[in-house]
Amino acid sequence: MQDVDQPTSASELRALAWTALLVPVCTVYARSACRRLRPGRPRLAALFPTFLVFIYLPCLFNSLHLRLLSTFFHTWLATNKLVLLALDLGPLHPSLPLLPFLLCAGLPIKLRVDAQPTEQQPSSPVADFLVPCTRSFLFLTCLAVLHPHTAPLPLYVVHYLYCAQIFLTLDLVFSSVGLVAAAALGTGMERQFRAPLVVASVNDFWGRQWNLMAVDLLRASAYAPVRARWGRDAGVLAAFLMSGVLHELLYWYMTLERPTGEMLLFFTLHAAFHVAERWAKLAGLWRPPKAVAYVVGTGFMVVTISELFFGPFIRAGIDVRMMEESAAAVELLRAVAKRLIILPFGPVSA
Repeated sequence: MQDVDQPTSASELRALAWTALLVPVCTVYARSACRRLRPGRPRLAALFPTFLVFIYLPCLFNSLHLRLLSTFFHTWLATNKLVLLALDLGPLHPSLPLLPFLLCAGLPIKLRVDAQPTEQQPSSPVADFLVPCTRSFLFLTCLAVLHPHTAPLPLYVVHYLYCAQIFLTLDLVFSSVGLVAAAALGTGMERQFRAPLVVASVNDFWGRQWNLMAVDLLRASAYAPVRARWGRDAGVLAAFLMSGVLHELLYWYMTLERPTGEMLLFFTLHAAFHVAERWAKLAGLWRPPKAVAYVVGTGFMVVTISELFFGPFIRAGIDVRMMEESAAAVELLRAVAKRLIILPFGPVSA
């Protein structure tokens, strides 16, 4: 099997440069085309070349972290947003000013509908993201330091730490992007994560805690149209199946190996439990105390993620390589910080 090459500074800077060029060009073209064409097939045909560009962009990166983020930003979110735009749906509209359109199309951000400050909401649009950025950075640094010492820990504990790393990495990236976008546009942004490391139910995790931008897009592109024709439960299944297919694609991007189908099985299982949980609650069969609900819900998530979601990536060695990349990033930041301290003040003499 062909493996993803090891990243170098030159390869990743080159990939970032191409991405910084192609994403704005594609989004400007998409906005211009949709201002001239009616929704439906004409727009889909006009935007089809941009779909191919966004699908190819992750292949430019050798860093697994950057490849993962490009897959999510471009292959998943940007392509989905543009497909919905072609159908006159979703968060994008040709009438949006150019800068908000560019940022909303190419980044995982959502403009806050009611951005007026209240007593509970800070008046500065960037204030919501400063604490999450700092918190996630500090905890990620701790996890990178802890990783070499996790061998004695039980498997499920290690996998829970993997869950924490994924959440903190995405939260750091999304909060940083939201901070920059809020500063550039001068308006508030929706937070994309709540507190997904401890959840009371499958419905709670997927509906209100995890990756809310992706949830909104799946609701618009899969759940809503299927529900309108075949009912709520069919819509839920369609959304989870679409997410499963997208995660199988992510597996290919990260490993360059044929998908195993375990991602699809994982999301099908969660769709079934999502529907069963709603039925049980409506029938009064499942109303446990809050503490029990959190233990059962979090336990179910950890076990199924460990057995079905992480399995293919761990067998491919993705976890080891990503931890090595994280440790290398921490060492790089430490060296840069040391250099910045020594240069102004000079070496400290004994």
